[in-house]
Amino acid sequence: MNKVLIIWAFCGLFVFATPSQAQFWPFKKRSQVEKATEDLNKRKRAAGEGNMFNALRANDPALSDVRDDHIWAASTAATSYSKAGNISLSSPSRYGLTQGVELQSLIGLNFWAPNLFLKREISRERLWISSLHGIYSSFPGLRRVKKGKDTFLADSVAVTPLVLSIRNQLLLSRPFYDKMDCNPHQPYLILSAGFALDYGIPFDEGDAYLEDDHLYTPRSASYLGKGWLATFSLRVDWEIMTSLFGRGEIRAFSGEFPSRFAVEQQASAEFFLNRSLSVSGGFLTAFGNFGNHRFSVWPFVNLSLYFGKKQGRKRGLFGERMF
Repeated sequence: MNKVLIIWAFCGLFVFATPSQAQFWPFKKRSQVEKATEDLNKRKRAAGEGNMFNALRANDPALSDVRDDHIWAASTAATSYSKAGNISLSSPSRYGLTQGVELQSLIGLNFWAPNLFLKREISRERLWISSLHGIYSSFPGLRRVKKGKDTFLADSVAVTPLVLSIRNQLLLSRPFYDKMDCNPHQPYLILSAGFALDYGIPFDEGDAYLEDDHLYTPRSASYLGKGWLATFSLRVDWEIMTSLFGRGEIRAFSGEFPSRFAVEQQASAEFFLNRSLSVSGGFLTAFGNFGNHRFSVWPFVNLSLYFGKKQGRKRGLFGERMF
């Protein structure tokens, strides 16, 4: 009797069973959604889309070209990517000619003294080294003073001198990378030092009068063609977050000007409104024994427009570092 009941119960499983979603390996069948998802991923890989190394991160070609070198300021030893750079109001504008070579110019703040500089990388080892060479002339600015249109470069000019000034500078930078980052293309901190020598060459006799001022008196020797100016600088650039950078620099001047020695300290924060536009704010302080004033403070404001693309893999081929 018990055997008969067991047989009937076993047959009832097939007669009265309802459809079930449970599936057991190795007889499990894939659902239509799983099949469709796998087919879509295969088509994306075949078309070159998606990120095969990280499925959670899309490999957008537009994002891979976004510049990542914003921490490297003009006063560091690095150059801009080739055919990339920035146009700035109060800091040097830059343009990368080729790998390791860039042009610089202060076209905003220094409009009264046309200038052009060439920076070239020498070494990219643990310590980055580069040199900067350029020329500038205060002649247009001094003409504006003589005509009574400006008093920034000088207080009065009787005869406008034709002056050509030359600058040679050595730049050293030590980058620090985040060891917790699996792929640290760019550092989070850069310490830099620089030494520059400026000399103004007069081509005729001039007569310009300068009142003592912390900002342009130390630079007067080279601007007016009356001697040399040596500048030693220490700088720090820090990536606080992806769109915010902190920057600071101390400059010591020595040369043929009253008091023979002066110090400037500049601090600012640069915030990126988007990938191409940044705004900076900070202050500039100066110390020097000029007349009755030994200390001065000015606000610092800057606006920069960045352009160009990130350097691709070609930069790292054949033994050269990729980034």
